[in-house]
Amino acid sequence: MPEVSVQIANRDYELACGDGEEERVQELAAYVDEKIAELRRQLPGTPEVKLLVFAALILADESREARGIAKAAESARASATDSAETLATALEDLITSRVDKMSKKVSGAA
Repeated sequence: MPEVSVQIANRDYELACGDGEEERVQELAAYVDEKIAELRRQLPGTPEVKLLVFAALILADESREARGIAKAAESARASATDSAETLATALEDLITSRVDKMSKKVSGAA
């Protein structure tokens, strides 16, 4: 199992990860470190433990919001698919009706 070195809040960590996940783990660690640095600038003098808790809460909130957006997007997609299917059925019925009418007119004219 590969290990990756990351730095979060000025501390180095060696983390195990799955094969091929090294870059992703480094990106995520950099994002967490960035959040902590932002909080450190906004809340000077705040103990590091509190900064870590705040960062965890912010990241949890972002994750929950992203899941909500994804769920809403999936609902909208499903609704759009249903609407498209309804429209396709209505168009098919309309075309069938028109073709039947034309066919009857052609049959009546012959």
